[in-house]
Amino acid sequence: MNNPLQDTVAKIGFCPEDFSINFVGKELFYSNQSLRSVQTEFGVAAHRHETIDDLIAISDPASVSDKVIVIDQIMLDDFLSRPETYTKAAGSGCVAFAYRKDDAARTLFENWDRSQYGDIGYLPMNVAPDVWRSILRLLMHEELYLPSFFADCVSNGQNRSQAKPCILGSSTVKPKDPHPVYSKLTRREKEVLRLVSKGQSNKIIASNLGITEHTVKLHMHNVAGKIGVSNRTAAAQFFFEVAPDEVRGQAVE
Repeated sequence: MNNPLQDTVAKIGFCPEDFSINFVGKELFYSNQSLRSVQTEFGVAAHRHETIDDLIAISDPASVSDKVIVIDQIMLDDFLSRPETYTKAAGSGCVAFAYRKDDAARTLFENWDRSQYGDIGYLPMNVAPDVWRSILRLLMHEELYLPSFFADCVSNGQNRSQAKPCILGSSTVKPKDPHPVYSKLTRREKEVLRLVSKGQSNKIIASNLGITEHTVKLHMHNVAGKIGVSNRTAAAQFFFEVAPDEVRGQAVE
């Protein structure tokens, strides 16, 4: 059953139709307290729906409001069996997979057809609250978080029969990019990596880009997973080896 907490939204002055975060799963995993904390932290409406069909049933087809849809891991089989239902429900927003077991996230990652349904984000549920909120904030800005253990699939060439869906952004690689792994990074990840290569601290990078230090750390976590390195020095070396000349030559602001 849908539980939009409309009374709570009204009391704290939110405008629930402008933007909403929709958790699809059981109340056991998304309690009223959790939804209230999301509303208080981010100033957006938070809803819970037991199934994606419940969300679709109450959605206004004419609405252009943005949505983040977070799918609980108990919905994994249904998510993979009809992915178009979930991505269509998100509209211009994004979809993320909330997981408590790494195996569930890895199964989805290795079987998700990115070329047809686009990229999705991942939301670990067994991390510290401040980290969880930071990842959720990334999703609100359509910056998709990927766990570092996905590097096993991307970098080591495991599961060759599933190599195509395992490569991030394979449908959007631009010919201008000189290195296929570098091409997998988002624009923001490339910016953070460039500043890391210049020796800037997370605090300085956050100030230059207008983001939080937590967000910088999450971007670097994503970068490390995608390029298959374990520290900033190796990441900087990777940047100097593969980044285009015009990017490497940009001055630090």
